[in-house]
Amino acid sequence: MAAVQLDAVTKVYDGADTAAVDGFELDIADGEFIVFVGPSGCGKSTALRMIAGLEEITGGAVRIGDNVVNEIPPKDRDIAMVFQNYALYPHMTVERNLDYPLRIAGVEKDELARRVNEIARTLQLTELLDRKPAQLSGGQRQRVAMGRALIRRPAVFLMDEPLSNLDAKLRVSMRSEIARIQSDLGVTTVYVTHDQVEAMTMGDRVVVLNRGKLQQVAPPEILYTRPANVFVAGFIGSPAMNLWASSFHGDASGGTIRIGEQELAVPTEVIEANGLAARSGQPVTVGIRPDDLHDDATAESNGAIEVKVTLREALGSEVICHFDVGETRLLIEDPDLEEMAAEGLSPEVDFVGRFAPASTAAPAETRTVRFDVSKLHFFDPDSGLRLEDLPV
Repeated sequence: MAAVQLDAVTKVYDGADTAAVDGFELDIADGEFIVFVGPSGCGKSTALRMIAGLEEITGGAVRIGDNVVNEIPPKDRDIAMVFQNYALYPHMTVERNLDYPLRIAGVEKDELARRVNEIARTLQLTELLDRKPAQLSGGQRQRVAMGRALIRRPAVFLMDEPLSNLDAKLRVSMRSEIARIQSDLGVTTVYVTHDQVEAMTMGDRVVVLNRGKLQQVAPPEILYTRPANVFVAGFIGSPAMNLWASSFHGDASGGTIRIGEQELAVPTEVIEANGLAARSGQPVTVGIRPDDLHDDATAESNGAIEVKVTLREALGSEVICHFDVGETRLLIEDPDLEEMAAEGLSPEVDFVGRFAPASTAAPAETRTVRFDVSKLHFFDPDSGLRLEDLPV
């Protein structure tokens, strides 16, 4: 196993005006499972391919263990990679697909058989060794592709959207399977996905990228509860965080923010944590998670405002409720959203709440919704950075 270090790694393609990956700094610990996530074109696959040696590095350095590998070819980097399309040999059995890298390397037959049986047990492929890829399900093929990569015992295991070709139910089971295998083997793993659910459920830490730049690196729970900037706040979470432009008015003892024509009182501890007293009268970007909106409010509840319900999505375990608060919801700078707009599609602009399954909220209804104001997030509108992390 080995640690991986990206030191100001940059990739600029010929003829491009901007960098596909721009000054990427990251230390990956030995045995860590780290996930790269971000919208289309954010640079996550390019970064992975630079670690693998499949993309030439324009600037900076990649280290695997103690060695700078910029000029080392992929085959000599002691890495293994799994792609979206499995790339199995259709004419070979599962056993032959698994042992192929060892046969090429000249491993002796006894050792080869031992390692095939070992990896087959780990990946639950023992009963499938005599089958060919066409006789396997998508999940079984993916496990064979993983086994062929892992049987070499690489220092670093790279996975580029390996579950994107599977149906939704199979992706769920394979997520837990991959996480279990990585934990059992302890191999340093870098996993690329566009699916934030995969990122949040699998990674020890998650790397959020946008437009080639690193936005935040943190464990999943920190990304969710303390996003470093507006982009991370709006990208991580489904449904996404509700964001809007406002201003704070008050002092250290208390104050308010506006949402549409209504006001929300801000608790003193939130004012203090975000340095809001020094910004009275100045614009701020405010956010709140759908989880922190509740429809159990009365007119006397703290943080209660009147909303007009526009859509109800009953999912059994929860109700996703969309509503108009008389305020324009801010959208992050996301290439996927820009592509939707170019195709004439309108991204969701209503506020969203995640309510209990017993919620009776109905479209066209005016309802009182309670904001948990202790869970408000505040960002600087110019830099997009979290106020709580800025010097007062």
